[in-house]
Amino acid sequence: MRLRNSSRSWSLVARILHWGVAVLIVGQFASGWLAENESNQDASVTLIRSHFQFGMVLAGLIVMRILWRLSNSRPSAHTTQPRWQTVSAAVVHGLMYIMFIVLPVSGYIVWVHMKEAMDVFGIFTIPRLFTPSVDDESLWSGSWYVHYFAGWALIGLICTHIAAALWHQFVLRDGLIRRMITGH
Repeated sequence: MRLRNSSRSWSLVARILHWGVAVLIVGQFASGWLAENESNQDASVTLIRSHFQFGMVLAGLIVMRILWRLSNSRPSAHTTQPRWQTVSAAVVHGLMYIMFIVLPVSGYIVWVHMKEAMDVFGIFTIPRLFTPSVDDESLWSGSWYVHYFAGWALIGLICTHIAAALWHQFVLRDGLIRRMITGH
C-alpha cells in the first residue's frame, strides 16, 4: 500500500481523493438539482442546507486533492497518445479544477447572502467573510448564476472525462480504470 504516487501508478491517497470527490460531486449535483426543483419548501431548505454542508466538505477534499497533486508527480502514461489527446486531457482536467474552485466560492457567496447557519454538521462553523448589502443583490444573483452554470459545465467536463476513461478501458484496453481503482 503506497501512500505516494510512483512512476507507474497512483497512490492510495490519490485514488481515495479521486473517488471521494467523484461520489460527493454526484451527490452535490443531485441535491442542488432536487433543492431547486422541490415544491415542498421544508424539503427544499433541508436539501439546500445539506448541499451547503457537503459542499464545504467537498471544498476541503478538493483543497487536499490540489495540494496532493502539486506535491506528487503523476504516473507516466501506459500508452503512447497523440499530442492532441494529451493536450485535450490536460485542458479537461484543468477546467475541472477551475470549476472545483469556482463552485465552492460562488456557493459560499450565495449562502452568506441567504443568511443561513454556517455550521457544517455541527462540527465547525465557516466564517462569514463579508456582510451582504441589503440594498444590492447583484453579488448574490451573479454568484447564483455562476454557481448554476459552473455546475452544468462541470457535469459536461465530467461526462467528457468519463467517456475518455471508458475509451481507454474498452477501446485502447490499457487498464486505466483498473489502475484508478487498484493502483496497479
